[in-house]
Amino acid sequence: MAIRIVNKLVRDKVPGLILENGEMPNFRILEDDELLEALNDKLLEEVAEYQESRNLEELADILQVITSISEIIGGGQRELEYLRYEKAMERGAFKSQMFLESIDDMK
Repeated sequence: MAIRIVNKLVRDKVPGLILENGEMPNFRILEDDELLEALNDKLLEEVAEYQESRNLEELADILQVITSISEIIGGGQRELEYLRYEKAMERGAFKSQMFLESIDDMK
């Protein structure tokens, strides 16, 4: 019997999927501070996967992790969307596709 070490945060239904595959998942429930750290690690993992694949499904994974983080640190998805909107109104979004190369000191 071989044991694969995974050591990462997984979605809620993954243990059941592992069982359906005829394997036995070994997991524990994280404390709140551990969960935030694991979500931060998961965010980096998902961003790396998106950078490699450039597909919409990976962006959805990133959004799920961000939503989970926002629920922990306060406000949740609604507050996060409000803050995104406010920042877009104040500073704009990225629709103009501008890439700032340098700034000349005009003084």
